[in-house]
Amino acid sequence: MAESVTVTLLHKENYRFEVDFGEAFEGYLSDELPPLGKREGATPPHVLAAAVGNCLSASLLFVLQRNQLDVGGIMTKATCHIDRNENRRFRVKKIDVSIQLGKARSDIDGIEQVLASFEDVGTVSQSVKNGIPLDVSVTDCEGRRLK
Repeated sequence: MAESVTVTLLHKENYRFEVDFGEAFEGYLSDELPPLGKREGATPPHVLAAAVGNCLSASLLFVLQRNQLDVGGIMTKATCHIDRNENRRFRVKKIDVSIQLGKARSDIDGIEQVLASFEDVGTVSQSVKNGIPLDVSVTDCEGRRLK
């Protein structure tokens, strides 16, 4: 089943826009960093990082629930690395996503199967990955890297 999602952006002033998701969700302000904007809202790279991080977190949660695994919570950090391209234009060069589980590896039986498959579930993250390198890591609450 095909689906469409529409977001409306209304220019307010300078580089600030009001982002409207329609009746379903509260909107927010977007802006650029100085000297272009006034840092009065999330920048497009912030929104991209949030979308990719949220997508991977939700995908992980979905597969965890499907496998009836409790990891004691999920905390995700997503970082967009921005640099100039060969034409001196700023581009997102890479996105790092770090997911920390709330339990130790020794307390999560069957986590390997989940970690092997959850990334493939993500609609946004897999679409972005086609154009931007995406590095995903998962650690347990003790900082041990699981993926």
